[in-house]
Amino acid sequence: MVPEPRSADQELTTPGWLTAGGHMSLRVLRPGRHTVHVRVTGEVDLSTARRLDEVLQSRIRSQIEEIVVDLSGVTFFSVAGLNSLLRAQLLADAAGVRLTVDPGRSRAVRRLFALLPTGFDGVVNAVG
Repeated sequence: MVPEPRSADQELTTPGWLTAGGHMSLRVLRPGRHTVHVRVTGEVDLSTARRLDEVLQSRIRSQIEEIVVDLSGVTFFSVAGLNSLLRAQLLADAAGVRLTVDPGRSRAVRRLFALLPTGFDGVVNAVG
């Protein structure tokens, strides 16, 4: 389980999880009392998606109303990352938390989202 931030902003970096010449970093921001922004950069694959799961799940379980996941800095996005988002969406729905996913200009994320059935748009709100 990931500890709650002690200040308004917290950066969580996973330098030990180097994969294919890269890594993933997470920055958790709390712009408002009931809103959390999670900025993801680098590569989201089988080895780093677990960390994304931990961060999203711990934030959903805290007393918030909205989580925004910013994927604009993602350079590689695998199905493992997609599964993390789907698990987070199910947990958010059960907790009454609004989950919004922003692919930004990340080609890796947009490419995977484009391959998905149209029903996915109702599961994770993609803002672009």
